[in-house]
Amino acid sequence: NRAPPDLTLVGGVTVLLLLGVIEPAQAFGGFSNEGVITIAVMYIIVAGLKDTGAIAWITQSIFGQPRSIQSAQIRLLVPVAFVSAFLNNTPVVAMFIPAVQEWAKKYQLSVSKLLLPLSYVAIAGGMITLVGTSTNLIVNGLVIKQFGSSPLHLFDLAWVGIPIAAM
Repeated sequence: NRAPPDLTLVGGVTVLLLLGVIEPAQAFGGFSNEGVITIAVMYIIVAGLKDTGAIAWITQSIFGQPRSIQSAQIRLLVPVAFVSAFLNNTPVVAMFIPAVQEWAKKYQLSVSKLLLPLSYVAIAGGMITLVGTSTNLIVNGLVIKQFGSSPLHLFDLAWVGIPIAAM
């Protein structure tokens, strides 16, 4: 925990390259998968939403003032499921954690009863579309590469994802 994960990864790959343990093609082969590139772009979009104040707006406008923990969970879950369908679920959770913590503190709610549902609904919402979860993107890229089949379209997974997210 002393160095950020991205710095650790880049440093480790650099050391392995310099020592000749791996070849450059091996070190950077993962970047040829379009799913990996899409995930990187999603992190940039989420950072933009956070920096522009969109998350603060969502907290104030959409989450509102809950009357109970159940009301707070419902107010939280619907927008998070929608957002995670179109943005990768991992950065969505990372983006909403500070907003939920602030919201829970403001309305004296138990943050622990909001963060786990936040994570679950982001995963469920991510199953609605191809870009909603990293796994879908990586598997899509591997299937295209391995079998030469046509890629999945954005809403090809919705027939499974929507009922799961609605539960």
